Amino acid sequence: MMVVYEIHTFRDGAWKIDSIFDDRDLAVLEAQRVEKTRRYSGVRVIEETYDEATDRTVTRTIYRSSKVDRPNAEVRQRRTEALVATDRPSRPPRAAVAAKQPASLSRVLLMATLTAGAILFCSLGAIYALNALTH
Repeated sequence: MMVVYEIHTFRDGAWKIDSIFDDRDLAVLEAQRVEKTRRYSGVRVIEETYDEATDRTVTRTIYRSSKVDRPNAEVRQRRTEALVATDRPSRPPRAAVAAKQPASLSRVLLMATLTAGAILFCSLGAIYALNALTH
């Protein structure tokens, strides 16, 4: 088996391989150093294990960090505290959510029908206007 650790950086909407290591601790330390530079909005370390006998590769993320991790955690914490403070139920049961789905499906079908009707109406109006202009 062969194990490698890739540092991926996220910038301009895409992940790119920054560097490759054969030592896990060194890869994680380098990822933390890259994160501190604040040049990238995200950094992760991917462990790739290649098994020569089966010719298979298994990948997993062993380290991840982004600029939004800390603010997201703070927002989650504030929301949890607000829910506890107001004694408001957090979410409806899944069965209640599932029961509402047919209504939203009928709403989607209604919107699709109205949109198709509007397109047909506009098309007929345009044909009538063009016909009136040519005569």
